[in-house]
Amino acid sequence: MRPHRLPTVLITIASFSALLTGCKPDNRTVAAPDALALRRAVNESMPIAGACETTFVPPTLPPPPVIRQVDQGTCHLSHLGRTALYSVQDIDLATGTQTSIELTYTAANGDILRAVNTGTNVPNGPGVRFSATTTFVGGTGRFANATGQARIEGTASFVTNTASYTVDGWIAY
Repeated sequence: MRPHRLPTVLITIASFSALLTGCKPDNRTVAAPDALALRRAVNESMPIAGACETTFVPPTLPPPPVIRQVDQGTCHLSHLGRTALYSVQDIDLATGTQTSIELTYTAANGDILRAVNTGTNVPNGPGVRFSATTTFVGGTGRFANATGQARIEGTASFVTNTASYTVDGWIAY
């Protein structure tokens, strides 16, 4: 039986190619594959869901047209577990819109998931009902390259200065 010589031929061709590449006067190196693109190709998106409870400082009366609101609270989110929430957002009462300035979810181990959101709000008794689209934009630890989106639905009370909302979407990290 005749031995199979293909691996030896491939090694010889690869070595000769490397030798020729090294002899070029304009010796350029080949860039490593984009680690983020490879990671996303391996890790498919997963559902993320949960609920959050927050408190905030009451707005001044009468409220200005745009309120800068700071929320702090706790969430229970898939992939993070019990999570600390910190959010700074501008709420435009005249147009019924809201935009986050900063939004972080901090897992118990200290990993941070960062997000931005935009949404709408409508009067709801002594508060508002709101909905928003949240986009995950990285973070720290396992969430360093996180991407994804989630829908937020909730209510805020200006009597108790609390808000609660649900999160439902997808995440890749």
